[in-house]
Amino acid sequence: MIRFFVEYRLPWLIGAPLLVLILNLLNYSTGVYFIPTNINLGLFGFLNIYPTFSVLFSSFLILFNGFTISRIFNENDFFDKNIYSTGFLYIILMSFFHSFYYLNSFLIVQSLLIIVIREVLQIQRQEFVQKHIFNGAFLLGISVCIHPPTALYILAFWLAVWSIKSFETKDILLVSTGIFLPFLYVGSYYFLNDKIINIDFFGKTSDWKIVLFDMMFVIVNTLFLLMLGFVSYLSNSIKSSPRLRKMMLSLILFFIVGVALGLYDFIFFFQMERFILILIAMPFFVNYGFINRMYSLFVGILFIMALGYSFIKFFTILPHS
Repeated sequence: MIRFFVEYRLPWLIGAPLLVLILNLLNYSTGVYFIPTNINLGLFGFLNIYPTFSVLFSSFLILFNGFTISRIFNENDFFDKNIYSTGFLYIILMSFFHSFYYLNSFLIVQSLLIIVIREVLQIQRQEFVQKHIFNGAFLLGISVCIHPPTALYILAFWLAVWSIKSFETKDILLVSTGIFLPFLYVGSYYFLNDKIINIDFFGKTSDWKIVLFDMMFVIVNTLFLLMLGFVSYLSNSIKSSPRLRKMMLSLILFFIVGVALGLYDFIFFFQMERFILILIAMPFFVNYGFINRMYSLFVGILFIMALGYSFIKFFTILPHS
């Protein structure tokens, strides 16, 4: 059954939109996840949006992210054949968070960072290297404007770029210019309108009631998937190419920043929404668990449990509005 999700393209193309549609319909009928009409876009201000459009845009971004992650995995030859479980896993794990069901700054920033990773990995193809560096830096600058704590990703971006290519002085100019441009636009707007820029790095960004069983299931399921995926990758990395190890290092750097932001949110505010940032890189590691003979059964069971829970929680676990 797991091969249905892992190896075949048609179930992915049909199943992904269907899964997103069903989960949103379940939320519409039960009202488990409240859909706000106000989006905090950081330095860009607040955006009022109708709930219907919020759901539509979030669904589009979820599918876009899932397809992009699968594309990154396959076009960069992380494995010797195409695998489609990357996107499925991303969508299922995202369904545990509020950001799956409506548009917010976390989801927008996550989408931008996924594209940043693709730009970084495109560098190793040695084609239009400067373009990819600048594009990645520019998108990273936009994400920092929307959610200032993602400034931590700037260091991860630098290290990722230099792990793939040799250092050149002009890279500093490209990255600095790309990151600075969005701030130049925002600063000009604030200056011309006599407004004061207020950057909040450490404030509370969400205030959702945590259901203990739901939190424990998400943590345990995610930790075991991650552990088995990482162990499977380590066993595979022994015979992997230097090119693959460099690409995985970039993902590890982005993953570490996501963990740091998530832990900060959890420890100080008992919120979990920032943990969606680890899903930028996590599916790449778990994929190796699906194809590892020793661990594939256990990873498959955890995957099916996560899929089943994404439906069951609407009826038995989470409170209805």
